[in-house]
Amino acid sequence: MQPKIKARQLIGYLFIFVAAPILTLVFGFWIDLRLDLPTFPSFPLNLFLGMIVIIIGLNLGIKSTRQLYHAGLGLPWGEAVHSVESSRLVVDGIYAYSRNPMVLGYSLLPFGMGLMFQSIGMAFSLMPVVILLNIILVKKREEPRLLDRFGDYYRKYQEQTPFLFPNLSNLIRNFLVPYFKSNKDQISYIILAELSLLITSLVVFQDFPDLVIPYNKIIVKLLFATICVLGILAGVFPKTCNLSHKSKSHSSIETTGHHHNCGHFSNHTVNVGGRILCAGCSGLIFGAVFTLLGLFSGLYPFKVDVGFWFGALLVSLGLAQHLIDLRSGWVHFWLNFWFVAGVWFMFEAMQLMSLSFLASVYFLTVVIFWIFARIRISQWTHVAICRACDEVCTHRYE
Repeated sequence: MQPKIKARQLIGYLFIFVAAPILTLVFGFWIDLRLDLPTFPSFPLNLFLGMIVIIIGLNLGIKSTRQLYHAGLGLPWGEAVHSVESSRLVVDGIYAYSRNPMVLGYSLLPFGMGLMFQSIGMAFSLMPVVILLNIILVKKREEPRLLDRFGDYYRKYQEQTPFLFPNLSNLIRNFLVPYFKSNKDQISYIILAELSLLITSLVVFQDFPDLVIPYNKIIVKLLFATICVLGILAGVFPKTCNLSHKSKSHSSIETTGHHHNCGHFSNHTVNVGGRILCAGCSGLIFGAVFTLLGLFSGLYPFKVDVGFWFGALLVSLGLAQHLIDLRSGWVHFWLNFWFVAGVWFMFEAMQLMSLSFLASVYFLTVVIFWIFARIRISQWTHVAICRACDEVCTHRYE
């Protein structure tokens, strides 16, 4: 039986996702200033590497946390709070490559932030401290208790599995290659979309030949608003823009919206007042409504450069969300919401920088591609779910 999660037991995640990023920013920039450290890596490599590291870190941390909860029937801090300690030793999945994938994953987040913000102090201040403290905690407290509880079974696991950093050849051969083969379609779209985000971050700051067009800012704003409205309509009527991979319908399995009620798509839906809604479409709709309100209210909460790069990060996470082990419709909802909001943050920053009309049009063209890619990634994820299902069913995405 899985342990019940109490509110006070989530304090650790407040540190990971709230306190740690703030400490990383403040302490990292302070170190850069005091030691007069150079900015590194150079633009745009900082964005590309930072986003990759953050996505990998989130994937490792969330995936290993969920696996411990579902397969080990315990919580990450179970060795400190014995009432929620794991009752089963988890040795497969991501734990077959590292005994402490959570420590590795969450420790990568401040490192990724440092790369993104070109801060050596940020990249190398908090991460080594977090890893060192966790190594001391695991070696002094957790591993002795695991040896007492699981005996030779854990001792054999220790001998076969690295403490923190996985064996790269083993990881590539047995995990990454099979994963890419089985998910090559959505990964291809994710890579294309992420590369377009990187290229866009470079191109929009170049000197486009400007066109003298009356009311060009108003025209661009109306074009952006039109994209938002069309996105809302696509979310309200998802079947009208179903690009491919339609499901066979001659089956007793019912369909709510555009998801099957077979149980395998429960992480793609949210329950609102008894109604089952698509988490992705709902997030895009509410994000577009939020964006329209912000667009025409004139309110923008960021400095120009912060708003642009923060928006780029949100867009990157929104595009890559299916690479992260979400297992939660509401997390799926909010990532889609902030994906759209991130696009607005970037667009508004560009308008405040008074970039050329052509640069704005180019950006809007790329936004359309991001929406297209986001839909295709979702569709291919549905196909992957059906392909992995071994139940006899004719109601499938294919």
